[in-house]
Amino acid sequence: MNKQTAIQTAFAQAMAATEEIPAKQKQVLAASLALFAEQGFANTTTKEIAERAGVAEGTVYRRYHTKEALLAALLQPVVRQVVPTLMQEFAHQVMQQTYPSRRQFLQALLTNRAEFLQGNWREIKILLNEMLVRDDLRTTIIQEATPVLRDNLYPLLDHLRQAGELVAWPNDLVSQFLIGTVMTNLLRANLQGDLRTFSQRIPYLVDFLDRGLAPGKATNIK
Repeated sequence: MNKQTAIQTAFAQAMAATEEIPAKQKQVLAASLALFAEQGFANTTTKEIAERAGVAEGTVYRRYHTKEALLAALLQPVVRQVVPTLMQEFAHQVMQQTYPSRRQFLQALLTNRAEFLQGNWREIKILLNEMLVRDDLRTTIIQEATPVLRDNLYPLLDHLRQAGELVAWPNDLVSQFLIGTVMTNLLRANLQGDLRTFSQRIPYLVDFLDRGLAPGKATNIK
């Protein structure tokens, strides 16, 4: 099992490397991420955030006039710095490896993501809920993810295709099926409030994708 960096750890590292954000704001953002994950956005007060950050509540209000503005400020480094960093880690652990079959690749991919979700589910729920209502957030994540997929996933797909293990579809289409399948089941788990539904479905998801991406004359796209 590969050691995976937790979202809060990656966020702390991003804050430490950022000079543009003052120290007190960093404390407020870190406290917000922790409390939103622990209690949920709606159940967290600015007073609690200030206490966790070790600052006066007025400091929070002066910089972030509403809790929604604070959440928006929190998500900016998450999508711009944390997500790309963790995607590169994922690429190294899964996409930069070699697999003798597409099924083994799919098993490795879904198992890796299930392990990551297990350790970061509370933080991921914050991002998922905001992605459902914010077009700009979805756009930014796609922009950040695309180069990582192009540079790491596409060569792996090419290798599997050359080995006769993958359907002759464009790489972007295969990627959409992979991501779409994961995201659909992830959103279902979020709506049900139970991550176990995602983990329990992994054997079925592997089988579904393995069959759907198998090479065959009837499914080839020119």
